[in-house]
Amino acid sequence: MVRVNRPVQRVIIIALAVLLVVPLGAVGLGQLLGPDPEEQAVENPENRPTVDPAEQPPRPDLPRPEEPAGLTEQSAEGAQATLTYLLESYDYMMSSGDVSVWEGSTDPNCEVCVRFLGNAETLAEQGGYLVDGAFVVHSAAFEGTGEPPATGTVIADFTQEESILVDDPNLQANQLSEVTGQLIATVAWDGERWRVTDMTIAPPEDEAGVPSDSGGAKG
Repeated sequence: MVRVNRPVQRVIIIALAVLLVVPLGAVGLGQLLGPDPEEQAVENPENRPTVDPAEQPPRPDLPRPEEPAGLTEQSAEGAQATLTYLLESYDYMMSSGDVSVWEGSTDPNCEVCVRFLGNAETLAEQGGYLVDGAFVVHSAAFEGTGEPPATGTVIADFTQEESILVDDPNLQANQLSEVTGQLIATVAWDGERWRVTDMTIAPPEDEAGVPSDSGGAKG
């Protein structure tokens, strides 16, 4: 049986009104493990120093990640490979603006997924990008229903390395810390491949696991 190490808290992704040019989800999944949303706000872009775009860290030129064969296998290994691929392709999506890597492995009704896709597109439209911030998946476990499984839950322990978010090439970039945590995703087999239908994140051990109403799959 798959065990969650810490109480589950639904992923909270908010725009923080006018404080952010890019919604909070654009800074990374790992950053949601930090302080309360009020303390997580990226500094008001209007108050940040202006910079010459030529002085910004260069946009990474990452290759498009190749899909592992497991994405099309109706097995525990396939479900685990799907979430691992999603996380490990995150820095590519956020640096290139190419959301197709996530679209292929997420359900259209996954609100959390849709918000991250929208954030990546907004960031790209603003000329922004993420530098570094790669995810390392240390372990993944799957518990499914049916034989072969048609739905289930994947739990992944991960670390997201520190990164730099250039949300506006004309403003000082945001420095983001390394974060280690645990992500819980529900998945479903669509007849051809696994798709993530919802994502939640376990809060730090010293925080209460009180679910919120944000995120989650529709209906």
